[in-house]
Amino acid sequence: MKDKNHKLGTFPFGNQVIKVSQSDKTPKPVFVLGVYGSAVFAQFISKNQVSNILCLPVDNEPEIFWNGGLNEAKQIISKIKVPKHSGKLIAENEKLNGMLGKALDKYFLHPLKLDRSQVWLCNLFPHFVSNKNERRSVKSFNYIHATIKTPPAILPSKKNRWNYIGKVRFREVTEEIFQARPEYLVTLGEQPLKWLLKEFNPTVGNLLNVKNYGTITDINFDSIKLKLIPLFHPRQILKEKNRESRIGLLHYDWLKSKAKKIKISY
Repeated sequence: MKDKNHKLGTFPFGNQVIKVSQSDKTPKPVFVLGVYGSAVFAQFISKNQVSNILCLPVDNEPEIFWNGGLNEAKQIISKIKVPKHSGKLIAENEKLNGMLGKALDKYFLHPLKLDRSQVWLCNLFPHFVSNKNERRSVKSFNYIHATIKTPPAILPSKKNRWNYIGKVRFREVTEEIFQARPEYLVTLGEQPLKWLLKEFNPTVGNLLNVKNYGTITDINFDSIKLKLIPLFHPRQILKEKNRESRIGLLHYDWLKSKAKKIKISY
C-alpha cells in the first residue's frame, strides 16, 4: 500500500517518493521489520548516446519488499513521462529490480516455511532511501536535468536517513505490530533490532553473535510478549564480500541447521 500524503522527495522524471507499507492488514503470526524501502531502477539512454545513466531509481517499489522482476519493471517504467527529445528509459535487470524481495523469500521466509500471506512486512524507514551508488546516478541525472527540461531529483539518502524517523515513526511501527498481533518478530539487520527494542529490552542489541544468531529469544514489547528472531538484512547477505565473512557464515549455518528447528504455527 502506498501513502501519498507525505512529500519525501522526487525521483528523476518527477514521481514523488512515498511511503510503501503492508497491504494485507489481517493478523499475521510473523512480523518482519526491515530497514528501508527499495525502488524501481532503469537505465536512461540519451538521444545522443552521450549522457547514458545506469542504476537510476525512477519510482517507488510497487509493494513492500517487492519481489517482481523485469516484466513488471518494464510496465512501471513505460508509464513514466520522459521528454521525447531527451531519450528513453529501459528497465534495469532483475539484479536490481525485485532483488531484495526475492532474497527475503529465498533466504529468510522459505527456510522458516513461510510465504507472504503469513507475514506482516514493515520497514524502519517506510520509503526509498538512496545509497552511495544510487546517489551517484542521481547526481549524473541532475547534471543534465535542465538540458532535457525536467525537474531535478531530490531523494532521501542514507546520510540523512535519521531525519525521517522519531517518536512518530516509533508509534506507527508499534501500531502496526499491535494490528498484526504476531507471535514472532523477525528483525533484519541491527538498526531495527536496536531502534525498536531498546526502550523495552535495552540489552537486546547483543543478539547478533555466534551463539544466538537467528535463535528465538522471548522479549517484552510494550504490553505484549514476542518471540524475537534476529537476522541480518537481505542486502547484507547478497553482498559478495560478505559471503565468506562472519555475516555469510552465520546466516549459512542458520539456513542449514537453526531455521529447521524453528516451528511456527499459523
